[in-house]
Amino acid sequence: MKKYFLTIFVFIALISNIFAQTNQPDMVYVLGDLEKMDKLQLTKVYLAKLNRLVRVSPYMSFGVIEPRDTKTLRIPSHSINEKNMANYKKKEKEFNKVVEDNLYNIIPYSDKKDIMDAIMFMQETILKIESMSERIRNNNMPEAQ
Repeated sequence: MKKYFLTIFVFIALISNIFAQTNQPDMVYVLGDLEKMDKLQLTKVYLAKLNRLVRVSPYMSFGVIEPRDTKTLRIPSHSINEKNMANYKKKEKEFNKVVEDNLYNIIPYSDKKDIMDAIMFMQETILKIESMSERIRNNNMPEAQ
């Protein structure tokens, strides 16, 4: 019986750890949180924010920050549009991978304060993009009749 409960506990711990890691890029930090981190932890947060910024900024004029398809953007479902979106998503993933691979060992050489300032700047920028996209989306909603 103890093995059963121990197995369930370990499983739940693993699942919660996976979800915590998945949501980390969207986490909103305050300076106090960042000051407690070492440079490698800050580097991971920095790269996660940079990755998120690259993902949310291109389509903000549509009021959609992470579109799934042309329908989400309310543009014609034309093969050219779909191909362009697919190509962009592929290049975006490649770009983010290159950035992470090349900057992970470089960013820790920055001053800790500068890394924290950059994280806070990107975080504020992301929040503004999300807010602007929400306003655009709300303005483009058809009115109920």
